[in-house]
Amino acid sequence: MKTLAIIISFFFILISCDDVDSRFCVVNKTDKNVCVYLTKDSSTNNAKLYFSEYGKVDKQLRQYYFIKSNDSTHFSVMDDWDSPSNYRFNDDRMIFIFSVDSIQLKTEMLDKHPQTVIRKFEIAQKTLIDNNWRLEIK
Repeated sequence: MKTLAIIISFFFILISCDDVDSRFCVVNKTDKNVCVYLTKDSSTNNAKLYFSEYGKVDKQLRQYYFIKSNDSTHFSVMDDWDSPSNYRFNDDRMIFIFSVDSIQLKTEMLDKHPQTVIRKFEIAQKTLIDNNWRLEIK
């Protein structure tokens, strides 16, 4: 009887879980550790502000990932990356990945050299689909 209760409980837990789509993979092919930030906003200024305020080791936010050199991570989302109503893409079906070589940045460094510190990747949803949901940072 106890075994049956465990099986039934496991079944209810399984069917009550939300679907998570984690096929979008970002690969760090550089020789440095990077911090990456996913957004549908193309503004480098917003990314600069994000990294200076939140890009610290002790901050673990949903859109922010730390990827070691020659390693990868998956951006997991609820539902489906292919969904037409997916709110992660802007109206043009684009998303942007901003990366920095370190998560220990000083605001002054970002103010002086944002173009060399922050790299911006513009990615169309179709491009991600064509590349099997994989982006390589080189």
